[in-house]
Amino acid sequence: MSVAVEATEEAINFGPRRLGHVNLWVGDYKRNTKFYNEVLGFKLEATEPGILGSFLGNGNTHHDIGMVEITTGEDRVGRDGQILIPKEISNKIGLFHLGWEMENEAVLVEAIDRLKETDQPIAFFADHQLSHSIYIPDPDGFLHEFYADEQSDWKKWFKGELELITGVWNPGENEPHREVRYDPNPELYGVDSAPLHPRYITHSTMIVSDFARALHFYEEVAGLKPISVMEGSHACFEGGVGRYVFSFFVAQDDDEVGMHHCSFELESEEALERSLSVLKEQGVAIEKEVDNESKRSLFVLDDDKIRWEFFVERERNFATIAAADPAERPYLS
Repeated sequence: MSVAVEATEEAINFGPRRLGHVNLWVGDYKRNTKFYNEVLGFKLEATEPGILGSFLGNGNTHHDIGMVEITTGEDRVGRDGQILIPKEISNKIGLFHLGWEMENEAVLVEAIDRLKETDQPIAFFADHQLSHSIYIPDPDGFLHEFYADEQSDWKKWFKGELELITGVWNPGENEPHREVRYDPNPELYGVDSAPLHPRYITHSTMIVSDFARALHFYEEVAGLKPISVMEGSHACFEGGVGRYVFSFFVAQDDDEVGMHHCSFELESEEALERSLSVLKEQGVAIEKEVDNESKRSLFVLDDDKIRWEFFVERERNFATIAAADPAERPYLS
């Protein structure tokens, strides 16, 4: 049964435009960078050796995917002496954080002011030079970054091997800007020799431990709009631009809590079929294919078993999710 959930007056409601990027903990960032570039088709935008990290994309934004090696037993420190990666916070491969793009810095700071009046934990604030960000944990402890772009032309300097770029941000210290600094019409590119040619990061799917706590966080804290809710099972949401951006599913049996997958849209079904053929020719394992009224898609695992979906949308029908076996539902999101 689907239910509508009303936001409370106490909602923090960041209300991001869309999902901007996903950042990962990986076992070997150089190895994974090679796979994401040569197989999945993302251009390497920049590396930050000081934090053992790399950033890849397709022109859509400064990075669609970021990755950092899991903790090696030492703090990794950015500009201003800020500890960016405490040695305690990750020795486990998987999701580091989801990055949610805000309309501008003023909207971001207004949401932060509302948040400070609640008991919602804050992990840290960051000045990435190309963006200002707040990081907050969800009920299962995974981080969500809400950020506003600071550089309208990030391609001029976000490239190559970078020094430590992240420092401390103090929201409200200076008057926050209200102009749009993201590119509403980016020029996309890719890796011609790669089997896959992704266009946009569209949505992420999480496995959560508690339905009610997750629904409260994603609706009233993150400020996403529920578009399909099945009580006790799952919920799907859209962002500020009116596109589907996120879903969560309650863990079943031995499911591991965390990111189930992240999804990228391909240009056409013909492009998907060509990519599928080349992937198989190259011996890249396809974990799963979906072919229904909502979408045509394929799922690939990277070397760390992190799951990615590449899809073409048809006529999305969220009822197909509710009608499926619970174990299959996340793949249909």
